[in-house]
Amino acid sequence: QAQRGPKILVAGNGEDPKNMWDGINGGGGSGAREIGHIVNQYLANILPDGSAVPRLLAELPSQDKGTWKVTPDGKMEVTYKVRPGVTWHDGVPFTAEDIAFSWEVDRDPAIPNGNQSAVRLISGVTVVDPMTAVATWSTTYAFADRLEHREFYPLPKHLLEKAYRDSKDTLIAQPFFNREFIGVGPFKLTTWEPGAFMEMAAYDNYFLGRPKLDRIRINFITDMNVGVANFRAGSLNTFFTPGSPDWDKLESLKGELVASGKGDVILERVRWEFVEPQKGPSAQPADLRDPRLRQALILALNRQALTESLQGQFGGVAHSWEHPTFPIYAQLKDAITEYPYDPTRAKALLADLGWTPGSDGILQKGGSPFQMRISAEEVRLKQSSVAQQDWKAIGIDAQITILSAELLRDAEARVKAVTGVAFQANPMGALSATRRFESVQTPAAANKFAGTNRGEFNNPEWDDVGARIRSALDDGTRVDLEKAMLRILGNELPVLPVQYELQAVAVIGFTGFIPVSGTPHTGNIMHTTNIHEWDLT
Repeated sequence: QAQRGPKILVAGNGEDPKNMWDGINGGGGSGAREIGHIVNQYLANILPDGSAVPRLLAELPSQDKGTWKVTPDGKMEVTYKVRPGVTWHDGVPFTAEDIAFSWEVDRDPAIPNGNQSAVRLISGVTVVDPMTAVATWSTTYAFADRLEHREFYPLPKHLLEKAYRDSKDTLIAQPFFNREFIGVGPFKLTTWEPGAFMEMAAYDNYFLGRPKLDRIRINFITDMNVGVANFRAGSLNTFFTPGSPDWDKLESLKGELVASGKGDVILERVRWEFVEPQKGPSAQPADLRDPRLRQALILALNRQALTESLQGQFGGVAHSWEHPTFPIYAQLKDAITEYPYDPTRAKALLADLGWTPGSDGILQKGGSPFQMRISAEEVRLKQSSVAQQDWKAIGIDAQITILSAELLRDAEARVKAVTGVAFQANPMGALSATRRFESVQTPAAANKFAGTNRGEFNNPEWDDVGARIRSALDDGTRVDLEKAMLRILGNELPVLPVQYELQAVAVIGFTGFIPVSGTPHTGNIMHTTNIHEWDLT
């Protein structure tokens, strides 16, 4: 009897990613983070229900077990015990030395890592033995037991230490971070054809057992219509999110897949979508720096009509980063400002700022027309078009600029491209919001434009509350602090909440996929966290 051929899963990704470390790739809204979980693993992983499990660790640190200690001076000592049997793809064991080295590189200001919010709080790491590292934290951190990919990125000391010591400025240019990547994940990189595809092979010595799939091929597909055509042709099993075909393109496919029994399109809500006005020196018009103008923009935006036109029965206006279905929402609701659709009030605010209609209907101030650029990725072009019309109705001349995948991966160019407003999205939850808009995350030459605060929001109270919500170990205290954050959001409007993004994921011809149902403490939950369990049907 002939043997069955290798099990090969084919996935789409919206771009050719810059590298495997999402913290230094400049952002961009593609599924590159999903790829990271295929070839690498982290101290802890967040499961689809939002719970944490140890991966590179033998166990999660615990106060009950004495591996998580809070000292009288408000600092912490956390012991991280390495899981036995973990090896890099070149066969070298993963040890506590790698944890100490990764901490040093991850937090180094010379490395353009946009994910330093947590690792900066660690003042030192001591290697006790090959299987034990003790981290000294300068303050308490509520999630020190579950450091995931946006908090602590594991790096192999034996492969990168010399390059790091020799030249920090050129470290991330090492081919290690892309076409020669060596990780500790269930699959190892075998081929990377620029602009076309990459392939991974199952890593036989993966510490959770050999994956059920033999190979994974990831095709770089920038045209979402091509992605949908590939689904229908049977040449694609899934498409990594975000940056995948949206619900509008997949709605009819869902019916076809369910009727044929070949698969399904899963719907999830994992991000909130917003308009981010530029508030720094490059803001055009300069009044974008005034909260009253930002209030006018959100009042003039018919968000209910927008979300219904794009998501139909699934549409829902967002007023914050917390979804009404979340258990915590009832405790926070009174702190959330809900701006109505009120173009008349918007015009009055603009008049207070000195903007009056010209003969052509366009608002004028000091002889200059109200011209504003709306920047958006192609997947948010429809939202931008709706906003453009709503703002035109109150006298704003808004023009749309598409942010290409190439530009999104150029950190400096991405920052400089947005002078007006930009349609963006971010994971839900308070800690993700804290990090996204804190002043230390403002992209600048000093941090090699790696920060996430691209709208340049600068609010000392936000920074203070954010620092305290990270360190608070008590749930009640964190709720009170999040209320303070929500009030700042409502008053200052660093961004204008629009809707809860509807994420559609096609799952065709394989098992093991688990839909996201929970909320992580920070960042996104990755579907590929259990890709070693995926199998073809």
